[in-house]
Amino acid sequence: MDFSRYVENGFGTGDCVIIADEVLHIIDYKHGLGVLVESEGNTQMMCYALGALEAFDDLYDVNTIEMTIFQPRRENVSTWSISKEELLKWAEEVLKPTAALAYEGKGEFKAGDHCQFCKVKATCRKRAETNLELAKYDFEMPATLDDYEIAAILPRIDQLIAWGNDIKDYALTQAQSGTHYEGFKIVEGRSNRKYTDEAVVASKVSEAGYDPYEKKLLGITAMSTLLGKKKFEELLGDLVYKPPGKPALVPESDKRPAMNTAADDSKDN
Repeated sequence: MDFSRYVENGFGTGDCVIIADEVLHIIDYKHGLGVLVESEGNTQMMCYALGALEAFDDLYDVNTIEMTIFQPRRENVSTWSISKEELLKWAEEVLKPTAALAYEGKGEFKAGDHCQFCKVKATCRKRAETNLELAKYDFEMPATLDDYEIAAILPRIDQLIAWGNDIKDYALTQAQSGTHYEGFKIVEGRSNRKYTDEAVVASKVSEAGYDPYEKKLLGITAMSTLLGKKKFEELLGDLVYKPPGKPALVPESDKRPAMNTAADDSKDN
């Protein structure tokens, strides 16, 4: 998808483009598991849509753009639509001038979830400044913070942890290349013992009269593959259950339904 009309050398690959009934539909497959990707306001998808318009707008009457993120490993199918007029207005008024600044090495640095994909994520000063804003809480123990302060910190925790890990990884790489950080040294981490030759180990243990292997029931996925879905359901359908997941505190925008808490139960009573 060539959108270089708006972004210098702008190009991307659309996984699926469908045009019908004056609707241009862009579908993008995301294999990743770590980050839930939403389609609403997704600038990557909007750029792909611009590229699709560049290729097909002269051939088809398009009035509406639909963009879908298909992220099966997160059970996420997210669709968002925008009119062609709104998309082109965004491209001219927002994307084009912003991209021009970025291409010239100008513009304003902005930290966010996108930092994880940046080549200078570990050494970016803007990202450091953003994360160090939490220092205003003086890293007090949580019990001394009120609910409003905790609510202000929660959205930043994941980014703060990711930034800290990026700094550690970068510093380790640099230290291994000769950089010295005052107060730190490189040591060997913990490791576990391993067999030098598993086949020889198995042979010796067998010769000694012991069974060197453990037997384990196949997992549900492997068992389903072995039996086939129909036979699996026939034989084991009533012997499979899905336990509740471990509680997790997430933003209200998360699509999963809220769990009942002890406080909710007490209200019901």
